Amino acid sequence: MYQFNRKTAKGINLMLLELTVQTKGKGRHVGHAAADLDKIIEASGLYHQAKNKGTVLEGSWDELMAVAKKCHDAVLKSHRKIVTVMRALDGPDVDLCRQAPGDCAAMKELLEDDGDWMIM
Repeated sequence: MYQFNRKTAKGINLMLLELTVQTKGKGRHVGHAAADLDKIIEASGLYHQAKNKGTVLEGSWDELMAVAKKCHDAVLKSHRKIVTVMRALDGPDVDLCRQAPGDCAAMKELLEDDGDWMIM
């Protein structure tokens, strides 16, 4: 089986990030916020897949955090209260999804809540 090299041309490891920005309270319609997020994510150029609870993106830590911040800030402009939830999957054994998006084990693992948490 072909394993995609997790490093970019610049030698930076790639990882997965599940990103969800939820609106709370009054503000512009939620559909407007979702459309704004879709535009930001598309413009990032990162590989991504929309899922029920958010979007899973593939990229370096810095790329993913930059997109998450843009999404968070964009929704905060039109809503007084939001919740941004991020879950990252990283490590040498993580297979990325762009090579087999229909059957991505790493994405399934990320979206599955196994109850293992490290709290610092």
